[in-house]
Amino acid sequence: MKRHFLRALSLVAVLAAVLGWLAYTRFDFFVPRLASEEGVVVDRLLRVHFFLIAVIFALVVGFALYSMWAFRRRGDDDAPGLAIHGHSGLEFLWTVIPLGIVLGLSAIGVKDFLFLRRSDADLVVQVQAQQFSWSFAYPEYGIRSAELVLPVGRRVKFEMTSLDVIHSFWVVEFRIKEDTVPGMTTYAYVTPKEPGQYRVRCAELCGSGHANMYADVRVLPAEEFDAWVAEQQAAQQQVASPAEQGAQLFQQYCAACHALDGSVKVGPPLNGIAGRTVTLQDGTTLTADEAYIRESILDPQAKLVEGFPPVMPATFGQALSPEEIDALVQFLLQVEP
Repeated sequence: MKRHFLRALSLVAVLAAVLGWLAYTRFDFFVPRLASEEGVVVDRLLRVHFFLIAVIFALVVGFALYSMWAFRRRGDDDAPGLAIHGHSGLEFLWTVIPLGIVLGLSAIGVKDFLFLRRSDADLVVQVQAQQFSWSFAYPEYGIRSAELVLPVGRRVKFEMTSLDVIHSFWVVEFRIKEDTVPGMTTYAYVTPKEPGQYRVRCAELCGSGHANMYADVRVLPAEEFDAWVAEQQAAQQQVASPAEQGAQLFQQYCAACHALDGSVKVGPPLNGIAGRTVTLQDGTTLTADEAYIRESILDPQAKLVEGFPPVMPATFGQALSPEEIDALVQFLLQVEP
């Protein structure tokens, strides 16, 4: 039996060495690009998990494979196998060792969690989620944006909330993910370290348009970020026409679910909506006019369009001011077919 144990242990050692080496040294192959300082500690702990999983996999599979080969039935041998009723030493080891590993990982996790949640940020970004779009406000600069733009090297605090259901703010390259919850503010922190283009995704199934709920992320060098802020401030100080303002609002709040090129997304296309004959779910028809468009924004369940699910949130009356709703209506009335 000792001979079998040593052979099985040798097989386990070889498998563990190969798989552990792959898991630890080729870790970057299995995960997305890392673009934040906080992600360093996340990846470090994840790398340890990969290594431990590889070793445990080798331990289980190695002994199983050897047992299948060494103790397979041979010929007409019908003799019962050796009866083994337990081994107190092994039972002690496979209780104490995993317990020690779990406690060790827990201690590292607590230390890293405190590092990730430290409140020394010098830039605040307010994140507002709703089905199925993201909106970002920079209270320090008095600007709002449909895309998330961040500077390299500055620690950012995200103050997040939702207007309707639970969403989850996730930028995989930053290694952060945090739920946005109606009626409360949640927080996340990140220090971008790599300029580039990324994407905010919703990681919580939130309705039919969940797959389209994303926003662009740009990480810029400090001087380019300052230039972007100045550009946004200048643009927001200019008096835009209602149609121009409506176009911006459409891209920010509506484009995830409605198209202006005739294609079908979660909701019906809105190009040429003014004057269009609309068939409702109850079989009746109407001609889309200003009153219908306004009602569809404020009370989207009042007149449901045939063939489309009733998923549009009734929160735009909260998210938009009366002036913004007027601008959005005026824009939609002018969109060409």
